[in-house]
Amino acid sequence: MKIPRSAYIAAACCLLLLPASGAAQVNGAIAGVVRDSSGAVMPGVTVEATSPALIEKVRVVVSDAQGLYRIVDLRPGVYTVTFSLPGFSTLRREGVELSAAFTATVNAELSVGALEETLTVSGAAPIVDTQNVLQQQTLARDTLDAIPTTKRLAAYATLVPGAIAGTQDVGGVMGERGAAFSIHGGRSADISSQQDGMHTTIFNSTIYSFNPHMTEEVVLQTGGISAESPTAGVLINIVPKGGGNVFSGGMTTAYSSPDLQNSNLTDDLRARGLASTPSVRKVYDVGGSVGGPVRRDRLWFFTAHRKWAASRYVPGNFWNAAQDEPVGTDPVWRVLLYRPDPSRPAYTNDFYRDHSLRLTWQISSKDKLAASYSVQQNCNCPIDDLAAGGNVPAPEGTGYHYYDPNYVFTSSWTRPATNRLLFEAGMGASIGGINAKRPPGVSEFDIPVTELSTNTRYGSRGTGLGNAGSYSTNNVSKQYTQRFSVSYITGTHSVKVGANFLAYQQRHRNFNAFNQIHGARAYSFRNGVPTSITLFATPFGVAHQTLSTGFFGQDQWTIRKLTLNVGVRYDSFNGSVDEQHFPAGLFVPARDLPAVKDSPDWKNINPRMGAAYDLFGNGRTAVKAFLGRYVIGTSGNSNQALNNPISNQANSATRTWNDANRNYVPDCVLGASVPGANGECGALSDQAFGQIRAAGTTRYDEAVLAGDLNGGQGYNWQGSVGVQHELVTGIGVNVAYFRTWYGNFNVTENQALTPTDFDPYCVTAPTDPRLPGGGGDQVCGMYDIRPTRFGQVNNVITPVKNFGERTEVFNGVDVTLNARFGEGGIVSGGMSVGRTVTDTCSFSAQPQVNDTNTTGFATLPKTEEYCRSTPPWSSGTQVKFLVVYPLPWGLQTSATYQNLAGIPIAASYTATNAQIRQSLGRDLGACRGAATCNATTTIALIPPNTLFEDRLQQVDLRFSRRFDLGRARLNANVDLYNAFNGSSVLSSVTAYGPRYLNAVNILAGRLLKVGFQVDF
Repeated sequence: MKIPRSAYIAAACCLLLLPASGAAQVNGAIAGVVRDSSGAVMPGVTVEATSPALIEKVRVVVSDAQGLYRIVDLRPGVYTVTFSLPGFSTLRREGVELSAAFTATVNAELSVGALEETLTVSGAAPIVDTQNVLQQQTLARDTLDAIPTTKRLAAYATLVPGAIAGTQDVGGVMGERGAAFSIHGGRSADISSQQDGMHTTIFNSTIYSFNPHMTEEVVLQTGGISAESPTAGVLINIVPKGGGNVFSGGMTTAYSSPDLQNSNLTDDLRARGLASTPSVRKVYDVGGSVGGPVRRDRLWFFTAHRKWAASRYVPGNFWNAAQDEPVGTDPVWRVLLYRPDPSRPAYTNDFYRDHSLRLTWQISSKDKLAASYSVQQNCNCPIDDLAAGGNVPAPEGTGYHYYDPNYVFTSSWTRPATNRLLFEAGMGASIGGINAKRPPGVSEFDIPVTELSTNTRYGSRGTGLGNAGSYSTNNVSKQYTQRFSVSYITGTHSVKVGANFLAYQQRHRNFNAFNQIHGARAYSFRNGVPTSITLFATPFGVAHQTLSTGFFGQDQWTIRKLTLNVGVRYDSFNGSVDEQHFPAGLFVPARDLPAVKDSPDWKNINPRMGAAYDLFGNGRTAVKAFLGRYVIGTSGNSNQALNNPISNQANSATRTWNDANRNYVPDCVLGASVPGANGECGALSDQAFGQIRAAGTTRYDEAVLAGDLNGGQGYNWQGSVGVQHELVTGIGVNVAYFRTWYGNFNVTENQALTPTDFDPYCVTAPTDPRLPGGGGDQVCGMYDIRPTRFGQVNNVITPVKNFGERTEVFNGVDVTLNARFGEGGIVSGGMSVGRTVTDTCSFSAQPQVNDTNTTGFATLPKTEEYCRSTPPWSSGTQVKFLVVYPLPWGLQTSATYQNLAGIPIAASYTATNAQIRQSLGRDLGACRGAATCNATTTIALIPPNTLFEDRLQQVDLRFSRRFDLGRARLNANVDLYNAFNGSSVLSSVTAYGPRYLNAVNILAGRLLKVGFQVDF
């Protein structure tokens, strides 16, 4: 089913007839109170804000009956604020530096005098926002240009205390990988990148790279997010450059090579099996921009273009020397063994191309229209993590993700109808396509294999159906956003009401792609000996659409020194699935799958409440508190429909395999015609595999899909209390406590089974000083299904309250400092301490219930030390700083510092049937009917988040020299990343065995990068 046409018509009508609202506050504001020399408030004072950043040049308001005024929707820039009233001297305040989403307090005192008298004053820009409750960090263009950073999206996480990124980068060698990050117990999938108030995030920020040449300022909102936003993840406001009445632009280049990097291999790392370190293959970044007037004060343009690449060698990972040496007698499919080729180390090769244009048009004295368009050609080659600590893919076991099409369009319209009434509207589109292709040297007949003794995947890609685990063609996602709002602003109130719509659509061209996973199968070997086969239901593809609708109202109400920030938001989320037909695959018949409507159909009311109190009334100390409810998407930024018939089928199943004749051919009937054990193969792990079920083998409870108001969709509450204080002019400190807790959790219940269908067992852990207590203890709390019930699957995703409760609560404190000094000196950063405690113990005694929305059963022991995770406070403690220090003669130095917790240490132990039989008293259920039982179970030997590697410390430095060239300025930069050559472990072997805890990936060694920047 497609999104109803009426929804688009309604959205279009709203855009034409009503004002617009952003998903979050984008521009800044100037507010304050006007008094006379006696201290009495002054109504009727004309207040003007002028700046080169405004194409309309000036914004005008009048103070209200309490002497209060407020000017909103101001682009970042430097402003002059003028106060005038007949009979009084005119007061002009210069040098008011305004950033996005910040309300600068500028108070005025007028003296009796002639109208022509003008008093001009200047002073430091305000650093305490006494009216907003937002927790945010602003990164101005000058700051981003001054510090050693690659300007990749994930690089912003290195500058914000408490932010948790998915990767640790040195000099940009990671490309845009790990772009999403979280903070204060949030989830990285809820990150939202916005431009012009439009949500531009798609595929979790991995395929689109924001061009820094188009960026004027970046504002990272991390708490206290208003009713304009549905979710509470990190909100990144990208404020684009818009041109001006003067031509301006620039060009940058940066470069590094293997000759400019040091090795950081230590004796300790050699002892942990590491023979080489991550190293640069190539890194470069070239770009330029230009902007100016098409017509002065009427039409501006700005265009930017960028080309950059990041390629690195991965230690200990090599191409397969035996890729063209098939074994066995299979007449069709090539079965391979893995023999690393040291002369061909594995490497990534990510590249990005961007072409962007922005136009700003002052249509009339009141109407302004801005539009941006960006088109890119990018590749994550490969997308798979070649340095994973768990299941490590050899290069042949990966997929190269080419993104085409890939473009983003945004537009916004504003109309200050009067000095109190503001209309806004916007619309945008993000189009992203994934083409997952084979790496060089991989044929369409190479079977994917996992070698269990080393946890190495090779041969070809085949971990699961979908973009992340198979090969596919042109999976295209389209996201359309619309917004509108109207604001009524007085000095006392700033009322805003509006709505936004986000329509998401996913399509594919995989209807005849039966070989998405070669042979629709994947093999598992141990020491080169086959142990199991996983079969897949190809061809496979997802086609669905969703519509997110939000209506909100909020008010910023100033009562003397107190400003209340109150709002409420109505959110609805509706999904539908297309009717699809798939021809027969190797192991499944032709499938005709019906359309599905209202799956899900969620509705929520989300209040937001905050208060800011100007403690001493001088704009230098603010006490702030906030509490708000937010919804959580189904799959992060690319929200998907649920209960999709193609996803609900038994799309994979596993058989044990005893290859007695060692011909590497499964001598048995693999498909569903013989679901039980036969020949060399055991029974199918899911007896529904190869069949078509209307409801599928996994489906959603109606209470999850519809539910009551606030009853179906996952949500979180976020609260904070803090104090922001200006110590001295230009130096501010912020101390804040944060709490985040979640609700509406779901679990997966296999309704074909009951607790009596399982038997408990224990396993003796190996004796090893690296394990808790030195190992040797009994690890209990595992359950195995009885053989007579093996393969019975009827999964229902249902609310956890049907079985108990699940909790997830974050508590933390941030202490941060922001200081500006001298001519461009900056110090920013601080410490963050926090942790998230989760508890799933209430349903641990019910092995047919799984905490995650997946099929199968968890291998974590169901005991309290495993089901209740309480990390140490040290694991959530961070220290981060950035410093910019100007020197004489045009010299400047800058640095960033990070002190982070080490990665968690895990141990997955593969227990054989013989080991488990001693406790279980029988063979594993997976061996039902097999002549020889070679089934195994992987068990966690270390409770999650209890042991950690040593802490990571990283210092990045930049040395710059400025040369003035008339109207142009040239900066020569020398960057030194990981200046002290740290070698913290980023991933290690988690499979217990001879290579256990061997280092797989470490922080890249000291890297020198040179670059130039020209501005005019």
